[in-house]
Amino acid sequence: MNAKQQIHIHLVSDSTGETTHQLARAALGQFSGSLPIEHVWTLVRTKEHLTNIDEMITEVGGIVFSSISNPEIRGELERICQRQNVPHLGILDHAVHILSQKLGKPASGAVGGQHRMDEAYFHRMEALEFAVHHDDGQGMNALKDADMLLVGVSRSSKTPTSIYLANRGYKVANYPLVPGITPPLELMTKHNIMIIGLIKEARRLSQIRQNRLESMKDNSNEDYADIRKINEELNQARRLYQEQGWPIIDVSRKSIEETAAEIIKIYQSWREKNGHA
Repeated sequence: MNAKQQIHIHLVSDSTGETTHQLARAALGQFSGSLPIEHVWTLVRTKEHLTNIDEMITEVGGIVFSSISNPEIRGELERICQRQNVPHLGILDHAVHILSQKLGKPASGAVGGQHRMDEAYFHRMEALEFAVHHDDGQGMNALKDADMLLVGVSRSSKTPTSIYLANRGYKVANYPLVPGITPPLELMTKHNIMIIGLIKEARRLSQIRQNRLESMKDNSNEDYADIRKINEELNQARRLYQEQGWPIIDVSRKSIEETAAEIIKIYQSWREKNGHA
């Protein structure tokens, strides 16, 4: 059996990202031999938001699908793609152009104009805001409204998974395990929320971390990408998860979508077990 061809897909949106995601998945469905790795970037509305996207493209390359209404932000994204030599497609361009010609007027440029402002929409927006304010260990004193907490070592896909789940309406916080720092277990377990531990293969983590160090031109933290140190981190993480009885998900060979689907399945079982409606 031939190995699937891996491709990194950056889904950039100034809204929830659902339209961009759906088009990308429909297009990828035509290529059965591909293995897409999705990087989901939502609520991209300032040039500062583009910095992390630029860094990730430097790290992994790939292609960019976007739905950005603001011409200034869109232009900057196009310049990043041109400089990085990666293909870029504004997924609404052709349809908007045809409608503009037929109707005889330009598009309004409204952010997220393809979404109905219904209750579900505002729920997703609230979940996205929650994920942003509870990312990377922030807001650990205020987890009472969270649906779940993702815990994992550095670069184990905590943030993109949190954002993806937020797009599906789940309020997700995440906490990074750092060597030498004891996690605040009392805060984590204070409220009745589901906690899941994420792990990733040491070699894959080492490669990802090394790429990040190189992109940041950081030569001061050799332990960060050292595979022996990473193995120690992962062993400590597994022990913590097992001691606390938290479900463990290995994200090494899973897309963000696959990881999220597994988390949602565990969450639904957890809710039933804990008597939630």
